Amino acid sequence: MLVTRVSRAAILLGRISADAFRMVVQSIIILILAYVLGAWPTTGIPGLLLMLLTIALFGLSWAGISLSLALKTKNAESVFGIGAFLTFPLLFISTALTPLSFMPDWMQTVSKLNPISYTVDALRVVFLTGFDWTTILAAYAVFGLLGVVTLGAAVYQFKKVVG
Repeated sequence: MLVTRVSRAAILLGRISADAFRMVVQSIIILILAYVLGAWPTTGIPGLLLMLLTIALFGLSWAGISLSLALKTKNAESVFGIGAFLTFPLLFISTALTPLSFMPDWMQTVSKLNPISYTVDALRVVFLTGFDWTTILAAYAVFGLLGVVTLGAAVYQFKKVVG
């Protein structure tokens, strides 16, 4: 990487963009299957586009975690193990699988701090009820902040590795 003519930032951005793109492609497949089964967002095509943008931005912010771990550990198995250790509990303690009101108090508190909950809530509101900008912008703020932290950590680790 030290002798390549490609910008170092482009190497990092390419990897992160690939992760976000992969999430969007997977989401498109799920949305197509949902359409085949009879589900269609109340917001129509603009809502679908906003959902894909939301997924892409969340994917960018979340990719920073994996990339930071990969640059720190230099081991794919460690990245997968640590990533799963972080992601699965956050998924189960989010509003993705259970409504907030069904959770015990301690889990509601954790879920209210969980970036996955904010993202799922934004996607759900766009799909089911319409453009509730309070929910949508809250999600963007949360994973915007997450992105600054995780991508900042990835850039820092990348500079250490190639520096």
